[in-house]
Amino acid sequence: MKKIFILSLFLLFLTACGMPTHIPDRFSYIEVVEQKEEESLSEIEDIEIILKDSDTVIGLDEAVEKYPDYNIENTPAYIVFEYTGYLTDDMILFTYDKEEAVTLLKEKIQDEKEKVE
Repeated sequence: MKKIFILSLFLLFLTACGMPTHIPDRFSYIEVVEQKEEESLSEIEDIEIILKDSDTVIGLDEAVEKYPDYNIENTPAYIVFEYTGYLTDDMILFTYDKEEAVTLLKEKIQDEKEKVE
């Protein structure tokens, strides 16, 4: 009995020591544009540091069909999500302004870089 307890305690300490010191924030986005050439969020420098997932949808009709819950009315449209846990993402931005989406993502990238340093 004592050996099992000591072994369990040892394994507990071992797993606690193996935890990463920094778990990065993760974000996803949906970008709705009229033409593939208008896609821009994937071109943000160092986006891969924070990117969990992304989707670019070409055309308003396809966006409305694919994402009816978001009530997308115009293009371009940008939706950014923050990964908050197992299978959950919270929408943190819905905008039709490209610069607003780019600015937010660049801020998140900078925040992540500062955390790592």
